[in-house]
Amino acid sequence: MHSYKIGDFVARKSYGGDIAFKIIDVLDKDRAKPRYVLKGLIYRIQADSEEDDLQVQDPRKIYMDVRRYYSGVHNRSQIRGVNFMSLLTRLRSRPGRILHIDADESFLNKCLNHYREAKLNPFGMVSDESRQPGVVRGALERYRPDILVLTGHDGLKKESGNLNSIDNYTNSRYFIQAVKEARNYQPDLDKLCIFAGACQSYFEGIMGAGANFASSPGRVLINALDPAFVSEKVALTETTKYVTPREVAAITISGSDGIGGINTRGHLKMI
Repeated sequence: MHSYKIGDFVARKSYGGDIAFKIIDVLDKDRAKPRYVLKGLIYRIQADSEEDDLQVQDPRKIYMDVRRYYSGVHNRSQIRGVNFMSLLTRLRSRPGRILHIDADESFLNKCLNHYREAKLNPFGMVSDESRQPGVVRGALERYRPDILVLTGHDGLKKESGNLNSIDNYTNSRYFIQAVKEARNYQPDLDKLCIFAGACQSYFEGIMGAGANFASSPGRVLINALDPAFVSEKVALTETTKYVTPREVAAITISGSDGIGGINTRGHLKMI
């Protein structure tokens, strides 16, 4: 009988217990040493680990820590003034439409709540990373957004040597494929802004596929809300102005090592 089951909260001993995870799957169940698939509760990271490297976490403490963390993130975003806009400007403008496709329903809901607090009206879809290339075209045709977010969880495989090999990333290949599908639908980077990626994603590959912004230049962990901060900034920037990578670095939790991109036209239309 194995010590852990799907839904348990754990941390990895080999990493000093630095990240809280939830077990979402068990691989090789019939073997003496199964591998557990883990997803971060704060960061958009996916990893796997053997039982010997795991240590159980107190669910009550985890819930309190996560709640406290997101409260702090919310306060910092308000201080940064990410979603500041005068009432007069609001009445005379139409923010960019956001379609957010996320593999993690809890993270998606956090992002949707953030958009709504900024008085945006986003469309949200839950789709596993591997399914996103197959659903993105239909979603674009249905919702016709100005801004597309493709995210979930990712990770650089342990002891990976070649950062330019797609095989060294958990889910980057799916983000790349989904971006390509989206660009086949709308090739113009000014008409459709695409953010794609998660923790430690293959930044160069995703940008090469046609994204405006992607993670992660420094192969670091990104916060669950970072994609929402980027999308909100583009949605509330006037079409006569550009959102720069430097501005994005200033408003995201992970900064320039977490999110990079190109100068991108805003999608706030004056009416």
